[in-house]
Amino acid sequence: MKVLALADIHGKFFRLDGIVKKSDPVDVVVIAGDLTQGGPPENAVRSISILKHFCTRVLCVPGNFDPPEVAQAIGAYAVNLDETPKIIQGREFMGIGYSTATGNHTPSEVSEETMAYKLDVLLSHTPPGKTVLVTHQPPFETLDMTDRGPMGSKALRAALDRVDVIICGHIHKQRGKVKDGAWVINPGYAAEGQAAVVDLDTMDIIWIDSVV
Repeated sequence: MKVLALADIHGKFFRLDGIVKKSDPVDVVVIAGDLTQGGPPENAVRSISILKHFCTRVLCVPGNFDPPEVAQAIGAYAVNLDETPKIIQGREFMGIGYSTATGNHTPSEVSEETMAYKLDVLLSHTPPGKTVLVTHQPPFETLDMTDRGPMGSKALRAALDRVDVIICGHIHKQRGKVKDGAWVINPGYAAEGQAAVVDLDTMDIIWIDSVV
């Protein structure tokens, strides 16, 4: 199964045409949060619409810059994994949106306790197997380094041995693929034309850079 993975569009839906043109055909598109820069919902809908013309299966989670009305729009026009897990070709896609505190008072932040509770509820109903967890925030100390130090979630760190793959974003300059219990993948900063095609069977990745 091939996935077009994106994160951090931040309202720049005009970047998506270039990304799609450079992508291989895929079975599903995954957006790991921050479709908008604080809204409006119409920007999220435009992003989803462009991507659905490329692949009809679009799965998303909201990010810390996506307020509740954007999360509602995601659920109306795509699959909001933060609310509804999805099984595709024998793989279970699950999601945890938003992020813990950033220090910037963005619209949708939750506590570590809330993140841990949501993860426990989600993963307690998940049988062992091929699981892909889509998050906005990365796990603590995995693809999360910033000038202020690591900015990942400790609750997500504790879940690394409970899933097979985590697709995340949030830290724009930490693009990469790391095996840390689970495979953790940050496809890059979509607002600057970055994305990735991930083969979930082989874990090979094609990195997309549509802006040079």
